[in-house]
This record gives sequence, structure tokens and C-alpha cells, in this order.
Amino acid sequence: MDFKTALEFAEESFLAETKKSPTDLQKKIFEKAFEGKTYEKIAEECNCTDSYVKEVGSDLWRILSSKLGKRVSKKSFRNVFEEYDRSSSSATQPTTKLPEVETRCRQDWGEAPDVSIFYGRTEELTELRRWIVADKCRLVALFGMGGIGKTSLAVKLGKQIQNDFDRIIWRSLDRTPSLNIFLTEIIKFICNEQETNLPPTPSDPISLAIECLNLHRCLLIIDGIEAIMETGKLAGKYREGYQDYGKFFQKAAQLNHKSCVVFTSSEKPQEISLLATRIRQVRFYKIGGLTNEAAKQILLDRELVEEKEWHDFIERYEGNPLALWMISATVVNLFAGKTSDFLKTGTVFLGQVEGVLCEMFDRLTDVEVKVLCQLAVINQPISFSRLRDEISLDISSSVLMNVLESLSGRSLIETEVGQDLFRLQPVIRKYTIARFCQISS
Repeated sequence: MDFKTALEFAEESFLAETKKSPTDLQKKIFEKAFEGKTYEKIAEECNCTDSYVKEVGSDLWRILSSKLGKRVSKKSFRNVFEEYDRSSSSATQPTTKLPEVETRCRQDWGEAPDVSIFYGRTEELTELRRWIVADKCRLVALFGMGGIGKTSLAVKLGKQIQNDFDRIIWRSLDRTPSLNIFLTEIIKFICNEQETNLPPTPSDPISLAIECLNLHRCLLIIDGIEAIMETGKLAGKYREGYQDYGKFFQKAAQLNHKSCVVFTSSEKPQEISLLATRIRQVRFYKIGGLTNEAAKQILLDRELVEEKEWHDFIERYEGNPLALWMISATVVNLFAGKTSDFLKTGTVFLGQVEGVLCEMFDRLTDVEVKVLCQLAVINQPISFSRLRDEISLDISSSVLMNVLESLSGRSLIETEVGQDLFRLQPVIRKYTIARFCQISS
């Protein structure tokens, strides 16, 4: 494919995806990338900073990836374009538009994020699909620390199993709507308003919602439950005025219906563990870091220099996709893309990840902070009995158990498989020390 054809192809794809043409700088970046020039050289020729050119370029590749349904990067775009050119060469009217997916289900994805670029999670998606489609689970909860990819996983899951449902609804609780407002909107969508004479605000929205969930097979995805959880108390308690959400989740778990409610949270509501032990159709899944292979794909997309130190870099951030994505930008900007040079600094750099951690730590109680500081000082996996000996005498064994369960429910401590050992991830330890402890990291 020559440059003129490639540019026309890119402009058509960009226009179809964004309803506007690429900017002059984006066209110039595309032209110079087609010639095989580095971002540094492109920045020099365009009289821009390296970081700005990389940011604009990343946005261009992201938009093209979204339209074409394949990962497009500075290194791969020519191969991707040529593949599409070959596949469309036999058509009378070549087009970049992908075939529409036939689906019988009505969908409302609200403000769900785009997941056309998605890393790994094959095992998680397979397991969750089995729970929801084969095992007919009524309530599935996805837990994990900030940035681990709960929201993206939930959206990707919904997209993959959409044809197994009559209705799909995705909603975020960022704006913390009351349960009445939330369920009234859900009920109207499920029942298509014409199918029932709903009052403006149903007097018993929980019962009516369960009826609707039994009338049609629905997938209701609720993102960010932590927004309605109490701060300054041990994990799992709802904020004042939002306790009815807990009642809704219990009813959705306990009563027979055709549907599945999936929610994501960085904090586990107290009733979920109990429900999961008593009801087979209730499951919760703690999401961990990406596999090495999936994490490496992030580093490739960030155009880091391929090195054997990638393994250590990924391990330092325990496969957290948001952390890897953000810190990779620093590696590119300050260390010429070399993780080996970055790792030589010997520090667990937080950068923009600090903002995510700040939100999580703002929710903690004083006693949780005290335990985290003790774990940060010890800086190695430790048993309950030893931690009890090390901790202050004013914290009883019962209180310590409650605190450790709370921290685990917030995904702020890790437990060693098959052992009663507790530890902190490096980024959690670094932030704890920086914010609360007066010790050397």
C-alpha cells in the first residue's frame, strides 16, 4: 500500500469513528511514521516537544484501533492497513466499515468506556462467562484495587456474552444516585416503558426491579460500588441513605429470576461474602494483575525498548495495567524507553498512580493506617501471630482480625496462597510510607 492510499484509508477510518477529520499534526505524524521516522525526529521536524507528539500519535493510533477492531500502533499500522487492503481488494466498493453484529438484545451502555484496546484476561473472561452463562449466576461481584481493570473487564465481558441476553444495561455509580432513581431508570429500560404503566417513581422499586429481571433475561452491570460505601469506617458499610442498595443486592441474589447483576468495586460490601457462602448463584472474583505476556503488550504499545528487565518492571508494579501504562510514559520521557535505566534508580515511582491511591487511602480508618504502617516497616510477608506481637498493645486480636479483613476487602493487603502471611504490594508500601510513616523506603 502506497502512502497516498494509506493516508486516505486512515482519514476515512478517522472520520467514520470521530465524525471529524484528523488534524494537520496528526496527518504529519502519520506521514512521518509511514516513512519510519522516530517520534524524536518527527517532533524536531514539526517543531513540537517529543512528549506532545507521542501524546497526539497515541490518540491517533487509539482512534484507528477503535474503528478497525485491531490494535494499531506506530510499529504495526502499515501491516494492519495492508491486511485490510488485501481483504477488501475483491470488493467492488472497498470500505473500512466492519460488519454490523446481529443481536437480538436491546442495549444501553451509558458511559461505558471503549474496550477496543484490551489486554489479556482470557482466563478471567472464560471463568466469568461460565459463571454467568452456564451456571446462571444471579449476582457476580468483581473486586480489585484501583487501576487493576475492573471496569474494562466488566465491559469486555458484557460485549462477549451480549447474545445470551435480551437486555444489557451498564451504569456507573459515580454520581451516586439514590436507589429509587437508579432502579426507576433501569425498570423503564428493561420494560421498554410501553410494556408497563409505571408510576414516575415506583413505591417498591426493588420488588418491581426483580419482577423485570424475571420478565426478560437481563445483564445489569453496575460500576463503582465503592462510591456509595462509607469512608472513615471499616470496609463494607454503605453510606447513610444508600443502605437500600445492599437490600437490592440481597434480593437479586436470593430470589429466583432470569437475569444476572454484575458489579465492580474496590471495596467488598459485607453481605457479599456471606451470600456467596450460602447461595450457589452468587460469586465474587478478586481481580489480580495481568500475566507477563499481557503486561508486555502494554510496554510494546508504549514503545519501550524491549529488554530482559521488563519482567522486573512488571513485577515491581505487580501487573497493574493502569500503573504500567502511566509509569511507562515516564520511562519513555526520562529514560529513553529503557526500563533497565529506570530500575537502576531503585525506587518504586508512583507518578500519576498516586492520585488513584489517594482516593483509596482517604477511605481508611486510623487503625487501618496503623496496621499498614506496621506492615510497611516490616516489609516482608508476616503471619498473624507475629504481626500481633509487633503491633501496638492497644489493638486487640479481635480488632486486628477485623482490620485485616477490612484491608483485604479494600484490596490493600495481599495474602500468600495457602499460608497465613500478609504483605503489601510495592506501590502500596511506597504510598503508605510517603503519606503516613517516617521511615526510609
